[in-house]
Amino acid sequence: MSAVSAGGAGLTLLHRRLAVGMALCGLVAFGAGVGPTEPSPWVAGAALALALFWRPSPALSARLEHVWLPLAFVLVVRALYHVLAIRGDVVIPVVDLLLLLLCAEALRSLDTPNDVRIYALSFALLLAASAYRPGVLFALAFVAYVVISTLALMAGHMRRKLAAHGMDDVPLGRSVMLTTAALSAVTLGVSALVFLTFPRVSQGWAGRGETLATSVAGFSDEISLAEFGATIHANPEIVLRVEFPDGRPPDFGSLHWRGRSYDRFDGVRWSRSGRILPSSGSRDWYRERWPAPRLHQRIYGAPLDRRVLFGVHPLVRVEPESAIHPLIDNVGDGYYWGSAAPIYSAWSPPSAPPADELRRARGQFMPDESHYLQLPRLPRRVHALADSLTAGLETRFDKAARVESWLRSEFDYTLDLPRTAGEATLDHFLFERRAGHCEYFSTAMTILLRAAGIHARNVNGFLGGRWSEFGQYLVVTQNEAHSWVEVWFPGYGWVTFDPTPPGSAGAGAAGDGFWPGRFLLDALQHRWGKWVLDYSLQNQSDVLGGLLSFLRPGDGEADTGEGGRDVRSWFLWTLAGVMGTSVLVAVVLARGPARTPETRLYLRLVELGRGAGVVKGRVAPLELVDRIRERAGPAAPAAARLVDLYLRARFAGETLDDAQRTAMHDALGDARRALRTTGRGT
Repeated sequence: MSAVSAGGAGLTLLHRRLAVGMALCGLVAFGAGVGPTEPSPWVAGAALALALFWRPSPALSARLEHVWLPLAFVLVVRALYHVLAIRGDVVIPVVDLLLLLLCAEALRSLDTPNDVRIYALSFALLLAASAYRPGVLFALAFVAYVVISTLALMAGHMRRKLAAHGMDDVPLGRSVMLTTAALSAVTLGVSALVFLTFPRVSQGWAGRGETLATSVAGFSDEISLAEFGATIHANPEIVLRVEFPDGRPPDFGSLHWRGRSYDRFDGVRWSRSGRILPSSGSRDWYRERWPAPRLHQRIYGAPLDRRVLFGVHPLVRVEPESAIHPLIDNVGDGYYWGSAAPIYSAWSPPSAPPADELRRARGQFMPDESHYLQLPRLPRRVHALADSLTAGLETRFDKAARVESWLRSEFDYTLDLPRTAGEATLDHFLFERRAGHCEYFSTAMTILLRAAGIHARNVNGFLGGRWSEFGQYLVVTQNEAHSWVEVWFPGYGWVTFDPTPPGSAGAGAAGDGFWPGRFLLDALQHRWGKWVLDYSLQNQSDVLGGLLSFLRPGDGEADTGEGGRDVRSWFLWTLAGVMGTSVLVAVVLARGPARTPETRLYLRLVELGRGAGVVKGRVAPLELVDRIRERAGPAAPAAARLVDLYLRARFAGETLDDAQRTAMHDALGDARRALRTTGRGT
């Protein structure tokens, strides 16, 4: 016996349509994230819409297999090409393969028991959609997916039970479907409400701590140029995820994520002096003399073994968003206290002051010469090189720009370290090897500027990063570790210069170490941690406070204008309409379907029988007639006529005319009188 005949064609068709509805919800969620430019969601949407109405025969379904299999093979080859040749992310090719498999399953004949495969594929599509930046459309699609999946699971379970017992089709009434859908929606809504409003507890009690990342070059107490005889290998461990609430900056690849500065160089190692006078630019300088508007960065940092606050230089404002306490020290480096992972918002100028302004910078405060003009014992040719590069130039900006340009154009970048300890020196880099990694370039520029009498220091951090299209944030890994230079300008503070050749700075084999789908998985992990694991009392307060401020604007929002009031009024009326509709639907469902006249007459007969003591409790229609015949014989013929017409209308699908309904009324009256005549009526 086939699944259709055993499980019921009507129920099987309903179950298939519900499963396809789940797939459509996943597709809408994915399309909302990936955008309208990709053609595959449109093609898959058309195929799934066709599956709602078209049922191929088993023979045609078998012939379609000869189409699906070659297409699947082509998509597998395409994904492998992305992995092996392009070395790009393969999420879109894999999702295209998933969509093909989903359409193939949806367009199979009804006698194919493939409901579990459709469930799994549609859930995988919804999971892929969650890696993108979820919006309102994603939320609506997710709610619809939960409701439809509840109905599909119920219909599928009933279909399998019918098939197991060899039973015919049993139709699911509209009230059953609506009640189940309403219950699933209410359960989902209550769960979300409890999650959003239930008081948060400390996140430290569960022991969900993160393992500290290993020390990154540049964030220990010293930096050494003494390594030799090896190659710097790729390390794709993620150390920063950066969101830009005001929109992605066009030059995100050139952003320097500043970490720590170093003032003392002994010829081989950079270190930080233990005691150093204040040597950072005034906050007023950075706020008033550097360009605006401010670049807003929301930074999710990995807990390194050095508690450094990273950000674009200079940090004019830092606000913690986790249980940390930030601090900017007297040289301008950022630190934090606290056991939580560093999550914070930072604001910085979008760029350095214009060159013409920096050329005019002179006089005013200068930092301590013993730290920022300090030099180790150097060969005479290093001093001579500094003099020759800066000869004839008047301003410190032109001198710094000249040294930076010379290093970027005359030297090569390499990840191969010097072969011997004797070659791992600044002198050998400048005059013999003329190639090295970023720390050689930043050291060379800092020392040459100091030799020319210009205050400078070595700075380490990260450069750029890779943009995650799935999560819409910047991913910064240890591959992007970088070193550069900061030069002092009176009245402006420390200004960034980067002497490492373009196209290689911070590269660190950044393209290596990213297995396919890395960004997709990281986006899932980031959003899970952001909105579930790290959903804190502060997040809860922000959500509720934002909602209350939207509904009840304060004095600061009194001048929002008619547009703001219109949006707020629309929201309130929509909310009231949704709540009123929900209450109305709940009342209707609680009352159940409207009773037909035939049903009301039959139920009146049952009440008469109970009142006469003929029946007790629940009783079937034919059993009611038998009980009346046994205990109130004269009423039995009238009861039999009424029950016969009721059964024909209720279960045989027969539509009674006016004469038949009148006959039912007359039979009810005869039964009432007969019961009274026998002394048992009411």
